[in-house]
Amino acid sequence: MNLYEIGIDGAVVCNQCQERYCDCCPEKAITIGSLGEVVVSQTLCTLCGVCRKACPIGAIEIFNDFVYVCDLCGGRPKCIEACKEGAITFEVDETHHPSLTALKKETKKMNSSQKQYFYLKKLGLEEGN
Repeated sequence: MNLYEIGIDGAVVCNQCQERYCDCCPEKAITIGSLGEVVVSQTLCTLCGVCRKACPIGAIEIFNDFVYVCDLCGGRPKCIEACKEGAITFEVDETHHPSLTALKKETKKMNSSQKQYFYLKKLGLEEGN
């Protein structure tokens, strides 16, 4: 399922959740950077997909033998620089890391695209969109 094809336009990026579900990598290829960003060592990664399956919002993708997850571009996210409307912001909040435990239970058997759709739909409903 492609989110664009079904009329949903939104970014699904890592929320730096409390649970750190992505920390389940059997090869220890995933670490957390100084800004709270998820850092993937492409040399240690075996593309097993455990992290992708574990993420309750589908923020980790594997494409063309490469793991994609928002790493905040070293503190200067390119998506924010590219957005001329100012719709995307980046704020470091070391006190708030959302809990995704309830969401994890609801998305357990979904594939990555389904998780993204579910998450964006839930966000829209909660924000009154």
